[in-house]
Amino acid sequence: MRMISQSLLALLPVLISMTAFAGKTVTPADGGADYVYTEDKPNFTVTSGHPEFVLKLKSNPSTGYSWFLREYDANLISPVKHSFQQPAKNLIGAPGYELWTFRAKPGAFTVPQQTTIRMVYARPWSGSDNSTQLVFRVTTQGK
Repeated sequence: MRMISQSLLALLPVLISMTAFAGKTVTPADGGADYVYTEDKPNFTVTSGHPEFVLKLKSNPSTGYSWFLREYDANLISPVKHSFQQPAKNLIGAPGYELWTFRAKPGAFTVPQQTTIRMVYARPWSGSDNSTQLVFRVTTQGK
């Protein structure tokens, strides 16, 4: 009985994340696909005409892994929303996408600037030993 309880306790974060995302489908930010960036496009420019952008990262919460925001410049950008987009096919254990929406602050457009956003894909209970890191380089276009 004790072994089962410890096993269930270890799976609790996975079960919670699966339950939290069940049945939810989200769409990209208002700007559509032009303002959605993936690991294939880690360097991009944000304009004052559309300061909001989305990082679309492949994710599979059923494995216990999630994306975490590790580092960003709070003077230039701010996180707006984090959500999960389920896969098109309703298969158990299939990966979907985590959508991280950010907005560049008005001061970011005073002059052209560069900043980074560092994301980490890890299990919360495992630390950074088996994590994957992505770095996005964001350039703002001055007014």
